Amino acid sequence: MWYRTRYATRHAILFVNTDEGITGIGEVSEEDTAFVENTIKPKVIGLDPFDVEKIQRIVTMPNGTLNIDWYGAYGMDGRGAYGGFDIALWDIIGKACGKPVYKLLGGKFREKVQCRYWMSCKSPEEQAAEARKAVERGWRALKIKIGTNPETDVQRMKAIRETVGNDVEIGLDPNCAWTLTTAVRTIKKLERYDPSHIEQPMLDLDDMADVKRHVDVPIVAHESCPNKETLMTVIQKKAADAVWINPIEWGGLLECKKACAVAEAGGIGIAIGSNAAELGPAHASQLHIVTSTPNFHLPNDNSNHHLEPPSGDIIKKPFMTENGCLTAPDGPGLGVEIDEEKLEYYHNIWLSGKYKHERGLGRQGVYYWYKTENTTDPIF
Repeated sequence: MWYRTRYATRHAILFVNTDEGITGIGEVSEEDTAFVENTIKPKVIGLDPFDVEKIQRIVTMPNGTLNIDWYGAYGMDGRGAYGGFDIALWDIIGKACGKPVYKLLGGKFREKVQCRYWMSCKSPEEQAAEARKAVERGWRALKIKIGTNPETDVQRMKAIRETVGNDVEIGLDPNCAWTLTTAVRTIKKLERYDPSHIEQPMLDLDDMADVKRHVDVPIVAHESCPNKETLMTVIQKKAADAVWINPIEWGGLLECKKACAVAEAGGIGIAIGSNAAELGPAHASQLHIVTSTPNFHLPNDNSNHHLEPPSGDIIKKPFMTENGCLTAPDGPGLGVEIDEEKLEYYHNIWLSGKYKHERGLGRQGVYYWYKTENTTDPIF
């Protein structure tokens, strides 16, 4: 995954019980479980799950002020932990009403959700071979991880375009790998192969705005746009043509719905951004928000294709992609049901410690990208 090897997604399934016997299902990262237990749980016991706005403020704005863990830097626990809890609330509400979540968020605007097949950073030949297989299986939009070396990145795009032809949309994600100058020079070389977009060429929004002014390929914000407040900054600076959002990373479905309104008013595109590790509950939340919201005009990130055997999901009816599209469940709430046997099976694998992340394809040429302080490793 990205520039490392990931053998398993290390997520936790969240169960929120009510006194009426309805249980909502959410999903959080392994690191977020402590925030759920220590910060969210003590504040929400006894509250009405329908009061989503009120609950969000109780959790994220103690004493009427913003909680730094909620509106902190990208990746802070509070936002992701609450996002997983929020989708459990909507699952409860939908089950209580007997309606799928998309019916509560605006109704069914679209029947199908177009998804983007994404692959990790590999050699040009390996990526081209994988792209061919994806297109043969019906995918019409691809997301390619690049960013190890500008010249190799151009070779990757060239190999994939020559392999899949001109009718497949190819987006590129260097994961903040480039400086401003490197970005402009590299994107200009890439333009001949018609990429659909470049995602997050660097973190700095001013630099992104400069890149956007100098190239003809659409620029997408992801890591530098973690909430609707920074989305406003992206719009004001004209730093991107579109932004990726995610119900869990952005703090829930309600926050995403508000972000969609901000993006629509600002005249920029919006789509789902995947962390490449979602399980059934998180997948369902993404499908419900896209199904019910008009301005998801772009193909959406999705990681469902990474859950093929020997991998698997923990829901009774796993999602199946057809011609690069998924469909929001029609059952009450999120519309997914946890398979207890699968959950126990994968939980025991987690307990065994069998699968750990390992370093994969590294980045060469340290002057190309932004690095974290006091380390030679790239930020992603």
